[in-house]
Amino acid sequence: MVRPDEGDGDPMSARPIVIDTDPGIDDALAIMLAAASPEVDLRGLVAVAGNVGLPYTSGNAAALADLLRLDIPVGKGASGPLSRRDIDFTPDVHGEDGFAGHSLPVSTRTFEPGVPLLARLIEESTDPITIVPIGPLTNIAMLINEYPETARKVERFVIMGGGAFDVLGNVTPVAEFNIWFDPDAAARVFAFGVPITMVGLNATHQATVARKHLPRLFASGGPVAEIVGHLLAGYHNVGVDMEAAMPQHDSLAVARVIDPDVFTTVPAFVDVENVGRLTSGMTLVDRACESGEPNCDVAVKVDVERFRDLLDSRLSALDASLRQD
Repeated sequence: MVRPDEGDGDPMSARPIVIDTDPGIDDALAIMLAAASPEVDLRGLVAVAGNVGLPYTSGNAAALADLLRLDIPVGKGASGPLSRRDIDFTPDVHGEDGFAGHSLPVSTRTFEPGVPLLARLIEESTDPITIVPIGPLTNIAMLINEYPETARKVERFVIMGGGAFDVLGNVTPVAEFNIWFDPDAAARVFAFGVPITMVGLNATHQATVARKHLPRLFASGGPVAEIVGHLLAGYHNVGVDMEAAMPQHDSLAVARVIDPDVFTTVPAFVDVENVGRLTSGMTLVDRACESGEPNCDVAVKVDVERFRDLLDSRLSALDASLRQD
């Protein structure tokens, strides 16, 4: 039986986390939210190919760490899926560089190899680490394959990926991008046995944000407001209506680690279709658990106003702190 994520760890201390990421517009906001929140102790960022290729995702992760003045390591992980070779990186949503053309200053940081960095951070922590994968699960599957005993020390994976309960996919009719990109990796992670919270499209499509939902941030006018404004506008550069509130997929996963009340969950057995010609990347979510024992807490109902307020309050506070330094 999967352990519920409510109450994992000591509520009086910051929860150590590592974010595995493919920045990405919504990844950037998620990383900012983690950096701004005292409830979590962000120990590292590890990049993976996904929204764009690894040179961009790793460079974007390092540039964000510089912008936010994060004294943490940045890892460079997998450049493609475990086995599939038919991936083409397209600029449809995040632009050629992942940030819709609003590139940050190039970082001079030295990257660590991504999967060994994950293993090191897990082993060095005196408290169990929560890993928040908000990109394809390739690095996490490689961690499991190469360092299985270390991977079992992870407290929980809070995964942005998949979808449940008749939600449509966002890259095929049945598949969400992060799972579809590397379904073999996703299947490995969901079968491994470490507790999982799955933050799928059925939840993230509730967690929509437009500029008007971040009034405190944009009133502050600092560096975070500037970059978030450019990133949100980046969606519009690829054809999204300027007034549209866009799902903040990745920020919702980070928000759950900060505030468990941001959405409700139900236990379920989740498996990943990694063979089907038409259904590859589909998440099978069996709420009745007739296919197996529950291995996942699946996000269901989002408190949208709570989520928006958390994002606005934390990013505006981060903006103010960076202006003062």
